[in-house]
Amino acid sequence: MRQYSPMSEPPTEKSRVNRTEALIARWFPMAERKFLLLGLAAIVVIRLAVILATPRTADFNDPRIYQGVGQTVLAGVNPYDYTDKPALRAALRAKMSAGTADDEFTQTQKSWDYYVSGNLPASTALYAAFEAVAHGSRFVWRLLFILGDAALFLTAYALLKTLRGRVDNGADQAALVCLAIINPVLIVSGCAIPEDKQFQTALLLWVSALLLARGATTAKRGLGIGFVLSLSVLFKLLGIFLLPLWVAGIRRGGRRFAIWTVSGSLVPVVLSFALFGHYFVNAMLARGVSNSVDAPEHSSPWVLVPWIEGGLHLLLAKIVVNTAFCGVLIALLSKRRIDLLNFCAGLTVAFTCLWLDKGAMNRMDMAIIFAVASLASLSRMLFLRFCMAIVLVSGAAYLLGVGLLKIQLALVDAALVSIFLVAYLICLAQHSGEQRVVDAPLRRTACP
Repeated sequence: MRQYSPMSEPPTEKSRVNRTEALIARWFPMAERKFLLLGLAAIVVIRLAVILATPRTADFNDPRIYQGVGQTVLAGVNPYDYTDKPALRAALRAKMSAGTADDEFTQTQKSWDYYVSGNLPASTALYAAFEAVAHGSRFVWRLLFILGDAALFLTAYALLKTLRGRVDNGADQAALVCLAIINPVLIVSGCAIPEDKQFQTALLLWVSALLLARGATTAKRGLGIGFVLSLSVLFKLLGIFLLPLWVAGIRRGGRRFAIWTVSGSLVPVVLSFALFGHYFVNAMLARGVSNSVDAPEHSSPWVLVPWIEGGLHLLLAKIVVNTAFCGVLIALLSKRRIDLLNFCAGLTVAFTCLWLDKGAMNRMDMAIIFAVASLASLSRMLFLRFCMAIVLVSGAAYLLGVGLLKIQLALVDAALVSIFLVAYLICLAQHSGEQRVVDAPLRRTACP
């Protein structure tokens, strides 16, 4: 055991903070406007370089599915109603066919119908808009996906702005760079492998910033919050876990806030039913069941425990683990060790990473990035260290695990998710509520 003399005491938390600050002081802080512009420029440059270096991934299943959905909608076919214009549906499937017998997307009409109906209406509408711009070019699709990364960066900045008032602290700026610009997981499972999930994370961050912002409850503000909250639910569903924050907003803003936000939320809902009818509800319910009880796949942490097979055994295991995970969150919230924002983020993590069992990394990363960004309301240094750890740990895992040892990417991702889950709960449990750095609106929502 190392011994310390009175002249050489063990390093304190303050000294560790000072060393971290000294490390980043060479580049940060910047003026807020300069930081935003350079951040957006870095996102575009890095993503363009990755896109040009990985041309073949444009033919992966997910971008083809998104494009197929867009073509289906633009052709006037309801992707959720399998009986709508069957001849045209068959022609659209043939158009997208890769010409191989093992193409799971277009192999049969049933598989085509399953995949083109696999997203909620806001996602489907986005795919139609992107295809209207791309005109069949998946390279253009990949360029459009850069907008998701930019939106994620801007909304994470907006959340910090709400929490701090200003984003001119070096630790905050460095954390944002690690989380939203140079994050290896985001670059690999969002750009190198083209995905749209960044838009969902951006919506979660944006809604959180709006709900936590100070200000009077005007009609315009209430309608805007309700509209964006509804979009966050109708995109990939995850916005539903922000409802506790919305309820806290009603307690602060009263009946006026409730009326205007509900009114705003009805706009996307009405449009969804007007465009697609009730069919998308049935399709999403069926998809939710299959993603909860079938055998785990892709990067789900459940693939690391193969002795727990699908069906009843997996369902019982997930009920136990999710109950324990959520129980810890409830205990921490009741003791005011975490605030309501981090409680909502924790629920999102539990559902996306532990309940759903067919998640590729891009799906689980939606919740992971949201949860890490939410840590900023608890501790500035905790937020920075977690963001730096993501870059270092995932970067090393990809270089050594995938690059050197040739381990399957999905298994490396599953291990990374498992590490995150353990580290995340430990950080929340060890955090002292007295260290919180947020402003008054969030402190009032620290406990229901």
